[in-house]
Amino acid sequence: MKEYKNILIIKMSSLGDIIHALPTLYAIRKTFSDAHITWAVHKEFADILPGKPWIDELYIIQRKQIMNLFYLNKVRRDLRKKKFDLVIDLHMLAKSALISFLTGCPMRIGYWDAHEGSSFFTHRIPMRHKKTDHIIEQLLDVARFLGWDKNEIQFPLCDYQPYISPIKEKLKKNGITGDFVILVPGSRGSEREWPIDLWGELAKKLSEKQVYCVIVGALNMKEKALQIQEVAGKKYVVDMTGETMIPELVALEKLATLHISSDTGPLHIANALKKPIIALFGPTLPERSGPYDNAESHVFLADSPGSKDTDMSTISVDDVYRCAYEIWQRKCKE
Repeated sequence: MKEYKNILIIKMSSLGDIIHALPTLYAIRKTFSDAHITWAVHKEFADILPGKPWIDELYIIQRKQIMNLFYLNKVRRDLRKKKFDLVIDLHMLAKSALISFLTGCPMRIGYWDAHEGSSFFTHRIPMRHKKTDHIIEQLLDVARFLGWDKNEIQFPLCDYQPYISPIKEKLKKNGITGDFVILVPGSRGSEREWPIDLWGELAKKLSEKQVYCVIVGALNMKEKALQIQEVAGKKYVVDMTGETMIPELVALEKLATLHISSDTGPLHIANALKKPIIALFGPTLPERSGPYDNAESHVFLADSPGSKDTDMSTISVDDVYRCAYEIWQRKCKE
């Protein structure tokens, strides 16, 4: 096995996709323990990545400048100065393949059938895991190509420990000092979202059992959070949308008793932390992008999953509630 000393990993977005790539980071670090590892990422997702010993350096790629020739020339100069001896493209799009090419590195690897830009690779990796397999296993094929032969699935995350106490204080100010459930009504793409009235019904049922629910998400989810509170009331439903940066969100997920959401970034944070999960899937398939290697994950599928006819409203509130309350009662007794 060849030893590499200066490695660039390219995975710029999104939150869930970067988390899916973290087991590959773990494998690369374990395989090349003395290497200097740089990760190329968009700024808004950089905070999910761990520091040393996993990653030595971040290189921020400006999302809005990536088609600007002057900016790309700067990227070329920056990356060539670093003299990488291995570049790994885990993003698998034309823009990441271009970044790979600009490094001038003689060893640039990626999947042979990457969607775009595979001609920029010097070495194309044959896919051991078919496209229907989970994306985590597909990305790990890159590490296997480089000599990784273990079956471990580990997610090195950012250091969230300094945020545990501040998050506990935020929860306390909202009346929460014990167990709670995280609800994430938003997702990247409205077709993945469970209807907001169903979220309201679920929150109401949990509130009637005096189960605290914390709604999280981006600031643009604020209106949806208010709609949920209108149905369920505010006594047991706390709106924290727009109030958590990524490390704070990780800390909040660590403290939670249960996470409920559709296919979205916070779901994959909860999965990486091995938290109990209820995942609501429809347009995307859990076999490819759902919770992975988590004995406490429970997936509910909408009718006609994976197709344009998927209707998220076909996931039953009663079914989700029964599962959630069973998990709640069991975990609160532990």
